[in-house]
Amino acid sequence: MTNWKDIQWVLAPMDGFTDYRYRNTLSEVFGPLSGIRYAVAPFVSLVAGKKVKRSHLKDLLPENNLMIVEPQFLGNEEDYFPAMANALNDLGYSCMNWNLGCPMKAVASKQRGSGLLMVPDRIERFLDKVLPTSPIKLSVKIRLGYLKVEESLRVVEVLNQYPLEYVAVHPRLGIQLYNGKVDLDKFACLQSLIKTHCVYNGDIFTVEDAQKIHQRFPEIKTMMLGRGVIANPFLPSILQGRIFSQGECLKIFSLFLDVLLENHLKDGSPERLILHRQKQFWSNFAIPYIPPNLLDRIKKVSNIQEYRSLCNEIE
Repeated sequence: MTNWKDIQWVLAPMDGFTDYRYRNTLSEVFGPLSGIRYAVAPFVSLVAGKKVKRSHLKDLLPENNLMIVEPQFLGNEEDYFPAMANALNDLGYSCMNWNLGCPMKAVASKQRGSGLLMVPDRIERFLDKVLPTSPIKLSVKIRLGYLKVEESLRVVEVLNQYPLEYVAVHPRLGIQLYNGKVDLDKFACLQSLIKTHCVYNGDIFTVEDAQKIHQRFPEIKTMMLGRGVIANPFLPSILQGRIFSQGECLKIFSLFLDVLLENHLKDGSPERLILHRQKQFWSNFAIPYIPPNLLDRIKKVSNIQEYRSLCNEIE
């Protein structure tokens, strides 16, 4: 078993999944044994104006979060940045992450997320303007490029000019979305050029996946866990060496489902939206010992009471 004591596990930002309700569920169910050092919250968009409304930052309000959080923002408007930086600073945050990795076409087509990797001069202009007066530090999350790897090589040249906290890299192109395999050879090339702390992010679903990354890149001390945690919320604990029996696994997973549902119900959203969100999680779960055909049955439920009844079959 690999010794992970020198590795920090970070919950990656996944829009629509890892909001404060999910993060709090991990904290409430697994506590210190969750294995997560902190979470990068899914992005908030930069907005016009001199102030950012508190309602726009609901996911980041300290009273809504049990887990240590680093905010992430999406945007390319340097004039909008000061208001966001000041608002997050007022909430007590000391660092924020710039999303240069979102692969969604609707985002990238507006030169946001990974779409900005095609225009490094715009990234340079943004950093030149915002960093000198920013009240909090900045980190960046990127991909290998949007259309081709050569894009990220130029982007790293730009990023190396600035005192960033870290650069997280997902080893896929933007146009790949989450298809195909991560390209560790191209990641190795990019990592060798990054002057600040480099964070790995991508396709860690099992202990074996993590070992593969750790053995090839022993110098990397921080790894982000994204879809692997959504598939199996036990993963961070397992990476810490914890072993779950079948009975323990089912009991904890049942509790996880209950707490996750309750955290969504507290939010006051319409029942149909809450139910839709639970079904989204179920479509991504890969938990051992779940009764056969339970997912298919859950997809067909039409109310919370029926959903609870099916979840109770797990114990």
